[in-house]
Amino acid sequence: MIKKRIVLIIIFYLIIGNTVQAQQKWSLSQCISYAIENNINLKEYEILEKLSLENEQQAKRNMLPGIEASTRAGLSFGRSADPNTNDYINTEFFSSSFDLGSTIAVFDGFRIQNLIKYQKFRKQASEYNRINATDDLAFNVMVAFFDVVYYKGMLDIANEQVEASKLSLKTTEKKVEVGLKAKTDLLDMRANLEREELNKIQIENTLETATLKLKQLMNLISAEEMELVDESSVVINEQVAQPRQLFEQYTGWSPYYQSIYANVKATEKGLALSRSALYPSIYASGSIGTGFYETNTDADGNTLAFSDQWKNNKSQYLGASLSIPVFSRWSNRSEVKKAKLELERAQNNLDDERQKMFFDMVNDLTELEALYKEHSQYVKRTEVDELAFQAAEKKFDQGLIDINDYYIAKNRLANTQSQVLRSRTQWEIKMKVLQFYRGQRFWELDESAQ
Repeated sequence: MIKKRIVLIIIFYLIIGNTVQAQQKWSLSQCISYAIENNINLKEYEILEKLSLENEQQAKRNMLPGIEASTRAGLSFGRSADPNTNDYINTEFFSSSFDLGSTIAVFDGFRIQNLIKYQKFRKQASEYNRINATDDLAFNVMVAFFDVVYYKGMLDIANEQVEASKLSLKTTEKKVEVGLKAKTDLLDMRANLEREELNKIQIENTLETATLKLKQLMNLISAEEMELVDESSVVINEQVAQPRQLFEQYTGWSPYYQSIYANVKATEKGLALSRSALYPSIYASGSIGTGFYETNTDADGNTLAFSDQWKNNKSQYLGASLSIPVFSRWSNRSEVKKAKLELERAQNNLDDERQKMFFDMVNDLTELEALYKEHSQYVKRTEVDELAFQAAEKKFDQGLIDINDYYIAKNRLANTQSQVLRSRTQWEIKMKVLQFYRGQRFWELDESAQ
């Protein structure tokens, strides 16, 4: 019986151990990679990119000549024209014809060439949109990741506060029993412990919500608790960057900026397409055909064989057509004017986005510098507040200060610790943004380092 229990215990611990080992630890780069592979919205951008690629390829195919083949067969009744003599007859007869024709644009105001370039820029914009959507997803996952890290850190601080209060409560209970502390101090401590327990529960709820948001962005369907690994070992230091130089560097490769720029270039080609309608167009065409007619007979009145008629009834045609736009109720001119306005609008949008991007970058650099200073100051303040709390704790035990002064020191330390955590987390986020401005996709760098 004892041996069976020992075996069961060993099996139990093996199962628990395997479960613990099987639980995956998620780094930031792993979270982003998983999100990129499984996000549904990104698949929409992939489809749009494939559609734009097909449009570009078709625009190139439009330079090829169009070829059409047709056939016709019928039975004529009553009065009808004889296909051979064009005389009217009243005889029922069968006839069939076969035609093969081709048309090619010799000159169409450069419409096809401009259409190819238009679709090329549209494809580029679609490609950049997909990359930009991927980058946006990576940033959203990063923010959600650090939210979870932040609230886990806040939960650790809250747990420390609760444990410290429980310890102080036990000490105070003993002193109340021997008359060294007043019962009011004990009641205040219990009330404060309840407040800290409530604060801990609220942080746990916020952490759960933040974790759920991260899973949603990753499209991770799992009820298991996520164990995040913050592999950042960056020492917070002051970062110096020239906004104008950084901006020019960023706009040179940014998929967001390049997609807007590609739209401007596509709009320019859209204007050229509108102007092509003002030019004359020349098309060359040719065809070959033959037919079989039951009325086509020999001297004895017998219908000639199909093979003979196929050779004898052949016809060829070569021709060209010229089309000159003379008057179209000014619709072509109107389309050109509208295309010019669309180009002006696209260029204005590009300038507006450049301005927004520049000031966003300046704001990010300013915040990065401010967070560095804040963090440095809060770290120094933590050391002071920790010493102050230790002194207040001793004084309270000795009855030299009241409970309010004790909790002021205790809460001030917890607040400073949370500010250190907040400033560090936000600094890391802003630092990742700065890396991105410099052309470094931080999640790809993290993967290559692993």
